[in-house]
Amino acid sequence: MAESLVVSGLVSKRAEVAGQIASYQTEITRLQGALSHLDGSIKLFAPEYDLRTVKAKRTNTRNQYFKQGEAQRMTLDVMREAGSALCSREITNGLLQRKGIESTVAIAARVQKNILAVMHRLEARNIVREIDGGVGVMKWEIV
Repeated sequence: MAESLVVSGLVSKRAEVAGQIASYQTEITRLQGALSHLDGSIKLFAPEYDLRTVKAKRTNTRNQYFKQGEAQRMTLDVMREAGSALCSREITNGLLQRKGIESTVAIAARVQKNILAVMHRLEARNIVREIDGGVGVMKWEIV
């Protein structure tokens, strides 16, 4: 009985992933067509232009849990209230609790990645600094 549940779950997940792949392939085909038209238009106005020199722009996807600047403000609030150095996981847990977001492994990992980016930006502006928390754990404190 358990094997059939596992297999049916895996088959369902496979169908979902296959559908996503098909959808993305359709989108890739559409974007390649648009790129081809843009290349043709550029060549029409500047035939000598070397299109290989055009670098692709990185696209940023917005974090669905925080508005712009909210993660940074909340991170600093959590750190101020703690009054001591915190690791990124402790900050993440504090933010998830404040926002009322259920903490799953995937959500916590995504938010923690965002928090680390926030911390590095704050460190570059000399607002926080990284300190050794012992046994491979790095902690952050407000300067």
